[in-house]
Amino acid sequence: MNIRMASKHDVSAIADIHSTSWQENYSNVLSTTYLEKEAPADRLALWNTRFEKPQSNQQVLVAEVDGNTAGFVCLFADKHPEWGSHLDNLHVRKAYRSLGIGHTLFIEAARWAYQQAPSKGMCLLVNQDNTKAQAFYQRLGGRKAQESIWNAADGSKVATYWYVWEHLRELTN
Repeated sequence: MNIRMASKHDVSAIADIHSTSWQENYSNVLSTTYLEKEAPADRLALWNTRFEKPQSNQQVLVAEVDGNTAGFVCLFADKHPEWGSHLDNLHVRKAYRSLGIGHTLFIEAARWAYQQAPSKGMCLLVNQDNTKAQAFYQRLGGRKAQESIWNAADGSKVATYWYVWEHLRELTN
């Protein structure tokens, strides 16, 4: 496995992983029409924008296995006023799950967040129905801090939880 900084050349692979992951995991919270007909183009537009006009606090890493893009993580340093850096996306292709890729991407994201804002933590949103993701983040020491609502791209209001890591140093050692 190779972890590297993503570039504009990775946009198509990242958008495909993102929309496919939503199709596989969000069918109970996003509309079928959106997932099948709109999500691929919507995610491609999002990632094109993120790479054409990146925010100064944005970091995107990709994981490669045998030359194939297996997953990615996107993080915004020191974005949340209370909890610090915001891990916005972490997705791994189904064929590469259970190989430690998600764990490695998460730790690399935490490492970068700690370098950018050592006195701050990290947070992310998880759909309340996504119990697999919740278990994954709890194994990584995440604390369920608060309920929230995600105003999803298809207009849905999705019940979520904020997961928080107050101290990133422990994750980076």
